[in-house]
Amino acid sequence: MQALQHLHSSFVNEYCSRAKSGKRTKSSFMATTEKPARSSAGWSKALDGVLHDLNNVLSSVGLVEKDSSLLSDVKQREQNQQLAAGHSSLEQELITAGGSDTLLTKERKKVLALSPTELLQKLREGSMSAVLVLQSHQAMAIEESKRTNCVTEFIPDAKKWAESLDAVKFGQMSDVQLPLHGLPVSVTDSIAVQGLDSTLGLRKMLEHPSEQDAVIIKVLKKLGAIPFVKTNTSQLGLSPGCSNPLWGMTVHPQDPTRTAGGSSGGEAALISGRGSVLGFGTDLTGGVRLPAGWCGVVSLKPTSSRLSNKGVTYVPAPMGISGTVGMIGRNGSIVVEATKAILSADFNQHDVTVPPLTWNDSIYLGMSKKFLRIGWFDTTGLLPSTPGVRRAVAEAIAAYKKAGHELVAFSPPELVEGLKLFMDLLMADQGSSAYSLLKGELVDPALSWYKQCTSVPPQVRHLTKPIMRRQFGDIAADHCLGSLCSIADLWKKIIERSDYCDRFLQAWKKEEIDLLVSPVFPSPAPKKEQCGKLSVACLSTMLFNLLDYPAATVPVCRHTEKDEKELDKFETSDCVYELLKESATGAVGLPLSVQVVALPFCEELICRGIIDLSKNVNFKL
Repeated sequence: MQALQHLHSSFVNEYCSRAKSGKRTKSSFMATTEKPARSSAGWSKALDGVLHDLNNVLSSVGLVEKDSSLLSDVKQREQNQQLAAGHSSLEQELITAGGSDTLLTKERKKVLALSPTELLQKLREGSMSAVLVLQSHQAMAIEESKRTNCVTEFIPDAKKWAESLDAVKFGQMSDVQLPLHGLPVSVTDSIAVQGLDSTLGLRKMLEHPSEQDAVIIKVLKKLGAIPFVKTNTSQLGLSPGCSNPLWGMTVHPQDPTRTAGGSSGGEAALISGRGSVLGFGTDLTGGVRLPAGWCGVVSLKPTSSRLSNKGVTYVPAPMGISGTVGMIGRNGSIVVEATKAILSADFNQHDVTVPPLTWNDSIYLGMSKKFLRIGWFDTTGLLPSTPGVRRAVAEAIAAYKKAGHELVAFSPPELVEGLKLFMDLLMADQGSSAYSLLKGELVDPALSWYKQCTSVPPQVRHLTKPIMRRQFGDIAADHCLGSLCSIADLWKKIIERSDYCDRFLQAWKKEEIDLLVSPVFPSPAPKKEQCGKLSVACLSTMLFNLLDYPAATVPVCRHTEKDEKELDKFETSDCVYELLKESATGAVGLPLSVQVVALPFCEELICRGIIDLSKNVNFKL
């Protein structure tokens, strides 16, 4: 049996080395008799067959797992070949359909130049075909992915859906009005689309296509939208960056040395680059808000039960931390338009856990309250904001004042306690859920902080603090190691969380505020190799997953040379502070956004805040 296992491993090693080199070489376990050279594709197919057969034999007697990690390189190679062929085929199809030798024809450029609301209006009235709009965005998505590596797969049935919508609009049912008629939308890798994989950046999840659409996809289709592409994410959705060993790294659309953000960075990069109008991602620690904030687009994370999470692949969500589907749009108007349409749909029909709470237009229009009282803070204290971020909050305050709203300073209660609560709950299973998924996988470097924080039993974690301090700094060592040892500890921590939520709500009500403005992150988009170490700096976004408050991000301004000069005064007494200062260095021109927060189930109020802020700042994508 040991000999068979060795033979199996030898086949894998031989296969992988040849796949990397692209050459056919002799093997110690293959006949040495020279034969006519077989084509590369034929040789690969034959060896794949032998490898699969051998895996089946060994797995039948329990020596390896069926379709184990030993075969993952084979699966990934096959997947990459299929996707490359599919992208090439779509590119050629689009060039042919455009009647030109280029993807971005003049007609398609005109489509892409329209604002999202202008585009939606033309689709609704039938003055522009859904197929043309789809192909324009497919073409741009191909080009943008060449720059930022944001796309994973194109959805094969998208054109068929667009043609069916055109048949309705230009046929006998031309009076049918769908709120999102013909609007191309993108979705992150982890949201199920029937027939496609949802991988979380794991090779073991390849060749496991979803049997049905996620509820959010079903609702979008019912509203007339066309899901057309899936986008990249961070491995397991646990990093503020956007990279994984399966799909690679998505980089910032303005600066390829920086991260696009995560987890749903593929969405933000694609939308920022005009390859999509509206996209859907996931948010457990800031997964739609961080990338949107860094890439200069608008996002909305709703209250966790306001939308359905059915059909979304997650690492099992920690108790007490609310992950949810969220959206990213090119501007505030399309996010509000989509939110209104989606919240008007009957999610409860598809998922009984979603309360039957539909969109309330009177709250959005301010019928009962013309002007709002808005609280603000520009730093979390423990994790100080860089000068540009403070300025962005100040400009947001000025914009709201210009719109007639009242602004008051707000002091969030015990933010350090909030961070500790979040990290304790995140680490409560000591990483077992993540480790079971990562078994046999290449682990993305951005997850090194998570692995180190969870790899030591809680009882002895105090002994590892000196090592953590040297590698990640005092803040990470003091707040990220976790302290829960048992189910009883977890129950106590859930009670502590409930108490913290009550105190935060009391502080909110004491100031009688309707909305809250805060930083999204203490700096502009970080360098791509640093995002893992900066996970602890995501306090401003993690806080509202802990509280389960809806939160949006709106771009306000761009980082300036003056902001950089003021970095001389920025504190660097901790490793995290040094990385934040480094993130704000050489960042002139990068977007700076703020977060707009409301109480649970007040998405209409947030949408009002998005529009009022967007109208009164001068940010241009």
